[in-house]
Amino acid sequence: MTDWTFDVDKMLWLIFSKEVIILFVFSYLMIIVWKYQYFKQRGIKTPKYRFICGNYFDLIRNKSESENVYKWTMQLGKTFGYFEGHSPVLVTSDLDIIQEVFIRQFSNFSARKKNPMEGADSREFNHLMRSSNCRWKRMRSIMNPTFSKQKLEKMNPLLNECIDRLINKIRNNIISELKIPEAFKKLTMDSLWKCTYGIDLNIQNKPCNEYFKASEKIFADAYKFKFIKLLSIFFPEFDFLWIFFTNFQNEIKKRIGLASEPKVFIINEFHKTLKERISNNQEYRKDYMQLLIDSLDDDEKLIKKYDHLNINEIKDIHLEKKLTLNEIKANLKMFMLAGYESTSFALSFCFHMLAIKKDEQETLYNEIEDFFSNESIVPDIQNVNRLPYLDMFCKEILRFYPISRVARRCVKQTTVKGINMTPGLIVRIDHFAIHFDPVLWGPIDPKEFFPLRHKVARNPLSFLAFGLGPRICLGMKFALSQMKLALVKCLLKFEIESTNETPKFLEFSEGILRTAINDFQIRFNPRTDKN
Repeated sequence: MTDWTFDVDKMLWLIFSKEVIILFVFSYLMIIVWKYQYFKQRGIKTPKYRFICGNYFDLIRNKSESENVYKWTMQLGKTFGYFEGHSPVLVTSDLDIIQEVFIRQFSNFSARKKNPMEGADSREFNHLMRSSNCRWKRMRSIMNPTFSKQKLEKMNPLLNECIDRLINKIRNNIISELKIPEAFKKLTMDSLWKCTYGIDLNIQNKPCNEYFKASEKIFADAYKFKFIKLLSIFFPEFDFLWIFFTNFQNEIKKRIGLASEPKVFIINEFHKTLKERISNNQEYRKDYMQLLIDSLDDDEKLIKKYDHLNINEIKDIHLEKKLTLNEIKANLKMFMLAGYESTSFALSFCFHMLAIKKDEQETLYNEIEDFFSNESIVPDIQNVNRLPYLDMFCKEILRFYPISRVARRCVKQTTVKGINMTPGLIVRIDHFAIHFDPVLWGPIDPKEFFPLRHKVARNPLSFLAFGLGPRICLGMKFALSQMKLALVKCLLKFEIESTNETPKFLEFSEGILRTAINDFQIRFNPRTDKN
């Protein structure tokens, strides 16, 4: 009798459990169906999507995400929607909407688009780019002085030393041909570590440098297919599970002695320097790392007291300019990874353009040569920013070859140009549609490389290389100064020429950034009167 009762109880439990699972799955699927009505309810067009995966596979087709979005703009108009899994993304090239989202109503869109398995904005190890609301404002207020005019000028000798290493490497190269993307990656990493962390790695003269290899692997991994990332995109509500599985997998690898994640290696190296600076009672140069260390405070409750509030809700509240130790660690990693590859590819595009367009090189060289003909005027950050054609050339490179995507996440319900926008909605700019708009960038065809178009005052919303509004790129001035100084010093010493290995047109692929897949070479011919 007891056994029979036990079997009935067990059977009832199994039936009940099965029904609960079926009810849960059915309810979840109905939620997905409801979410797919998001744009239909607002009268906004979308490309045809599939259940569960939405438009994701069409979006990443041929690893040309930006070009695919641009094609949708041509088909559907300036403002439309698509779905990553079942998460809605509003795409726009309407300047009125862009003005509202990125500037006027910034407090309602203070977050960036999340990456797969990124977790909540309140996670302890989140850095500036992953933060929103008052937490973002607190961090940004601390970091803003990093690249002030005075601090940039103090970086002159450091940047010059890094660029001189590149020039010496070119001089010592017997055939004077250089693989451009790799050379500039090493230059930008060298200068980032030296100028912002006070660490001289001398990566350019160390071919097998561990830091360089680790950074390369991080970006290479961004292009790899990972099934768990798809799960996060298609079922973001269960990110806590996907994060747990990933962390568990990494812990198992660590226990059995497999190679650790490259991010872990770089973070550990930062921690060593951080610990040394905190424990030593010495006075260090006020670089990016020191600014963060100076803001260190152990009172986490006081620091984070207002982090959850919308930026508009703290008008009469003083935000503590303090960071926790974990926030400092996260932001050290963030800046290196954010600035390393984007600047290196921008420089690669500059030198590729000079190699295939001799007229551009001649115009640029003539301006540089004329300005620095007086030996008392030396190439430094202040002087290179006084060259108008150089400035136009760099801006045209960044317009012509968009590298990063620009998007914001809604954090508070609002209405923009009649569209009801709810928390979680991603608003993405179609930067191709903006950067190649003949109305914004004419009368010369925007698909032609023409630096002088920047001589005419343009709508400030039409140039998206560094983003827009309060969340504009923190390292913008540093990146532009580095580009200009490298161009000036190299052109004063060398004439740039294409080789048989230099493609006329670059091919692109998108992961974290939109980058060239060509590992091309160019030739550096020494200028006889400049060496």
